Amino acid sequence: MKKFILIIFFLLGTSISLIAQITETDNTMLWTTLGVNKKLSDKFSMSYYQLHSLNLAETRFNFIQPDLKLNYEISKNWDAAVNYTPTFSLDDVKDNQLIYHRVSANIKLSTKVSKRIRIRNSITAEQHFTQRSKFKQRYYYRFDIYYRNTKWPWRLRPFATQKLYWYANGRDLQYYDADGDKTDKVSPDGLHAYRLKAGLNFYPSKDFSFSIYYQKQKEFNSGILGSRDINSLNPNSNNIRRSFYDFSVIGISCNYKL
Repeated sequence: MKKFILIIFFLLGTSISLIAQITETDNTMLWTTLGVNKKLSDKFSMSYYQLHSLNLAETRFNFIQPDLKLNYEISKNWDAAVNYTPTFSLDDVKDNQLIYHRVSANIKLSTKVSKRIRIRNSITAEQHFTQRSKFKQRYYYRFDIYYRNTKWPWRLRPFATQKLYWYANGRDLQYYDADGDKTDKVSPDGLHAYRLKAGLNFYPSKDFSFSIYYQKQKEFNSGILGSRDINSLNPNSNNIRRSFYDFSVIGISCNYKL
């Protein structure tokens, strides 16, 4: 138990130190989320969340992302859900599309490891109706672990979340051999992104809760299960197409039960 608490606070301490090192050149965002949820019946519940993203380097909002979710409780430990998530881009880049549409479905298993430790494992499939350069479908495995102690103030719960992403059906990418000759021109499908989030949940009242967290995304090439490189170097020009998109997030999320 003590080891688990030490790991959680190590993650939080690492996050705080990373935040302190942010510079104007970092791709760092502030995410604020407001949400409400309501139980519709013994099995069904619905929630609505709205995320606002602020680019800290340029001090401007870059997108707003609502999320409408319908959840079904299969059993005590199993849940399934479907989401509709449009994204409203606020970038002022010419010819950028302003609205991106996405639907997703997931199944989740919640497990009680001990009296105070809970974990969740889930699989999510996303369909993007706007063709993204790196994917049109995206699949990810999510692992959550948190510690609960009802005697702590506001029922404080440290938590950590990991996500591992598989990209599929992106725009075809031209690949080259070492001599600079063109080879395949295909979608860069594969295992390509990892996210780690650590934070604290607070429950000051029965119906209201909030969390503060730090999150980091890293894209990568893996070669696992036939994964193709997500970016391509042209030896003739030394230009790289579709470079990695890495970012950091400082976040706060508030939730109210109706």
